[in-house]
Amino acid sequence: MIQIPKEVYKKFLKFALENANPLERSRYWRECIGLILGRINDESIIVTDIIPIGAGSSVFVDISDYEKVFSLISFERIDQGEVIVGWAHTHPGLGLFFSGTDIETQRTYQSMHSQSFGLVLDPTKINSQSPGFNIYRVDSYTSHPYTVDYLFNEEFDFLSVHEQLTRELFEIPEILPELTAENTVSWKDITLSLEGPSHAHLDEPFLLKLVLKMPHPQFFRVTYKVKIYNASTSHTQDFVEKSEYFHESLDSGTLAVFSLVANNRNRIFLQLINMRITDYNQKYLDSPVLGFEVKTQE
Repeated sequence: MIQIPKEVYKKFLKFALENANPLERSRYWRECIGLILGRINDESIIVTDIIPIGAGSSVFVDISDYEKVFSLISFERIDQGEVIVGWAHTHPGLGLFFSGTDIETQRTYQSMHSQSFGLVLDPTKINSQSPGFNIYRVDSYTSHPYTVDYLFNEEFDFLSVHEQLTRELFEIPEILPELTAENTVSWKDITLSLEGPSHAHLDEPFLLKLVLKMPHPQFFRVTYKVKIYNASTSHTQDFVEKSEYFHESLDSGTLAVFSLVANNRNRIFLQLINMRITDYNQKYLDSPVLGFEVKTQE
């Protein structure tokens, strides 16, 4: 059995998220790799640390490069019985599996010690019940990979850890009660509202619409900024970071359509902030935050 401390899991997940920002489009994500340290006790392994090695579109560690590998491990740790017990790498957005290269790498580790293992993490697979990784060894005869059992040193919610690290790394405010803004604002005889589905499937795009309703044609101008929490947009990142949007309209209809993709959170939120509605007389209303919440499901 392999025992993994919560803090070691958090350390490698943080490294993974630094290279696969869930708020960016997946084409910018990078795989990363690290060495796993631990103590071997009969048939059990107690993991003590994961040391980040590198990141990129294709990363690997040459286990024959002993000078590089062992320079990362202090003599004090070696004296305390810590050894390299395996390796960890990520497949962000690709799923949990061993590729052909991974199998050959794992065979090299197992040739050094039969209990060595490989950990594959995909942060997009994390939910409340799953830490988003599998541990593998390969069969010495067939070279087929198989999963290995593990346990944590304490119980915790994996999704909460993911959300906490994402907020810390990318300065995302937590969705607090004050962010649950109304999805409709009215001024004079017009109404602006955000409309969309109550639920969305993970990794599937859906639409939110900004709709203007008024009883008769008249000129209105609407300006605002956009904030998106726990989702990515099908547009470029500039779409989210653009300083200000504006629309001018003479009649009822859809002013804007936001195409979003739910990530691995239990809910997402879109806000229109700094909104100002101006009429033909140049009178205006600085609207409170307009928001829309969508719950996600598998």
